[in-house]
Amino acid sequence: MAQTLAIAAVKSRPARARVNWLRVTLAFLPLAIILALAVFAPLIAPYDPVTTVAASRLAPSADHLFGTDSVGMDVFSRTIYGARVAVQFGVAVAVCSTAGGILIGTFIGLSESSRGLAGWIGRFLNQVSDYFIAIPSIILGIVVVGIMGSSPVALIIAITLCLIQATIKLTRAEVLRVRREGYLEAAELAGESPLRAAFVHVVPNSIGPAMRNMPLVFGNCVIILASLGFIGVGVKAPTPEWGYMISSGISSLMLGRWWPTVFPAIFVALSVLAIAHSSRAIPQVWPYLAAHVKKRYRTERKSRAH
Repeated sequence: MAQTLAIAAVKSRPARARVNWLRVTLAFLPLAIILALAVFAPLIAPYDPVTTVAASRLAPSADHLFGTDSVGMDVFSRTIYGARVAVQFGVAVAVCSTAGGILIGTFIGLSESSRGLAGWIGRFLNQVSDYFIAIPSIILGIVVVGIMGSSPVALIIAITLCLIQATIKLTRAEVLRVRREGYLEAAELAGESPLRAAFVHVVPNSIGPAMRNMPLVFGNCVIILASLGFIGVGVKAPTPEWGYMISSGISSLMLGRWWPTVFPAIFVALSVLAIAHSSRAIPQVWPYLAAHVKKRYRTERKSRAH
């Protein structure tokens, strides 16, 4: 019986390590198309996205694939450039939310149970994070934009504050789990400083959920950015941003000219679906990447020791 279990365990290890790269590639393909539209927007868009190029509210045609809006700007060009705006904000917010959430969540997880100033700060940050989670994202974004303005930096900060809380909670939970496994105690017995032990042992073993959550942060950023643009507190006109385009096209929609509103809305939906679809492949790829990074780290550490 024991031999059978051992053989089964040996056979199961490659299955866990194996990655279906075809499935992963297909999962990331829709997101890759959105990123390609953003990168190659100047080559794809036939017109300047902020210039009047024809009469207003022209129906879709060979010259204007998505028609023109109420001021005569090409809707196709503006929609393609809107992908660039969404990707720029999405990447910035995903990086800021993930990096900041990992740092804050790690600090909270390591310090909240201790006495003294560090413990008080950790518990305070944890409570603040709970309060921010209770506030609807759009309301929080409107408040921050109202205070800081609607510049790109202010919008990135506002959306980051809306989305960083989940990363903080995920990282904190993982840090508490890692602490129970004795990494810190073993590192302290080996003579390492608490700061080095945190960054070398705790953080690498705690960031998995936060990294897997990164595409969802990207997708939520696209939704929040479009929502802020729709209510008029997002990216300033005439920058081609999908939410603003949908809002400004409502007057045309009332007149039966549906294209200035429908096409940007379709791209918002497709982008979010593409990001959600790609996020399903992250759990398959992340263990492989984490194992590869750990293997390289151990190899470099051994080479330095010799």
